[in-house]
Amino acid sequence: MNYFGGHALEKLVPCTLSTDLCTRHGATLAAGEVALKLYQLGFTFTTDMQKTLSGIVPAIEKARLYRGKGGEIMRSAVSRFISCISIAGISLNDRTKKCLLETLNENLRHPNSQIQCAAVEALKHFIPTYLVSSGEKIASDIISKYVALLDDPNVAARRGAALALGILPFKFLMLKWMPVMSKLCSSCTIEDKPDDPDAEARVNSVRGLISVCETLTASFDQLSNGDSLYAYIKDYVMRALFRALDDYAVDNRGDVGSWVREAAMDALVRCMFILCKRDIVALRAVSATGHDSELGDMEVNASSTAYRLFDSGIAQDLVAGIAKQAVEKIDKIREIAIKTLQRILYHQEHLIPFIPHRELLEEIIPNSRDLEWAVPTVSYPRLVKLLQVSYYSKSVLSGLVISTGGLQESLKKASMSALVGYLQDSDINTNCEGKSREYLLSCDLLWGLQHYQKCDRVITPMFKVIKAYLHCLMTLYF
Repeated sequence: MNYFGGHALEKLVPCTLSTDLCTRHGATLAAGEVALKLYQLGFTFTTDMQKTLSGIVPAIEKARLYRGKGGEIMRSAVSRFISCISIAGISLNDRTKKCLLETLNENLRHPNSQIQCAAVEALKHFIPTYLVSSGEKIASDIISKYVALLDDPNVAARRGAALALGILPFKFLMLKWMPVMSKLCSSCTIEDKPDDPDAEARVNSVRGLISVCETLTASFDQLSNGDSLYAYIKDYVMRALFRALDDYAVDNRGDVGSWVREAAMDALVRCMFILCKRDIVALRAVSATGHDSELGDMEVNASSTAYRLFDSGIAQDLVAGIAKQAVEKIDKIREIAIKTLQRILYHQEHLIPFIPHRELLEEIIPNSRDLEWAVPTVSYPRLVKLLQVSYYSKSVLSGLVISTGGLQESLKKASMSALVGYLQDSDINTNCEGKSREYLLSCDLLWGLQHYQKCDRVITPMFKVIKAYLHCLMTLYF
């Protein structure tokens, strides 16, 4: 260790300013990784060596090595180096701290996503190590800067700021949690910047938002207004994520809204767990005063009828929204949606309450990894059975028509075949006050025409589905 902590680092440091790109890039990474490993092994750095390590980034900037050929590569290497010395706790003076923070903030605004992610990872370690103890003013200034960047005309700055807000520590977020969450909620939706929409910024806002929620709720006991935090998550965060789940933006790259929907599905489930865990804490506190004090979390969650943060309305909207994604046209999204439903139905720690027709859902979506859910001929025949449940039928149908009335022939054939099979299946009992499945499906189609009357994305394939549906009825019954 003494060799690497002395001679090896002394040889590496001058190489970080080499005129050869590969040499300075490798030396910068190596210096950081060696310092990190030495720290993990319990090595104590000398004052001189800490001073030498702290001077590497300012020297690179002074030499203007971010410019020209290899500048992007050096930015990523510098971010990783800062991450390593932050974990190792290398001593920095105030001037160096400011320099390194400015470097990371500049990398946050870079259009290269790899450079952004490297900067975010570095900030995740840099801020707790060097800035948490610097006082509320610095914390407040950093938060205000990142929140303001969410309105920056530079889309790269918006993307980076959303990710940066997501990794801020609790001691920062507790100062301004409501403005942070409010801004991220609005940034999740395409309506936030209709003149300059950016799918990646919305994806990062969704990811940043759920990370902020998890950071704050993990230290709930330290918040004086914790109840208002959970109420905000229920009333505003969940609704923002539901809006993100309805993002169908398209540009020259295709259905970029699917990236937002994918992030929203994961965030909604994580948000659901936050609310359910809080409900269990509150319900257990009530149960502890009575005879139910020995019940486990699942029993408490299932048996109590007290006020819930996660209520029946949210449960229905959650399952219906994700079920809609499970029958749409993109194979990857369908597979992710079904795996998300499996996370909800078969969670190991908590029984998620208030899910309508849970038994049918578990029959349709078993807790198995053997089924190839991305294959249309596997997923559609199962999921089309949700049309028999009024809680889910409208959402499922609005997703199904995109596949059945779309342009992809194999998908159209598989989904239409599943729909015909549903109409012919005598084992399915959908009678509701004497109404047949054909009548209920027709009502749902009529609802779709009314609900999406100004949305060509849905209306056009829906007319195709209605045509095929009527032809199917004539074939079956006449």
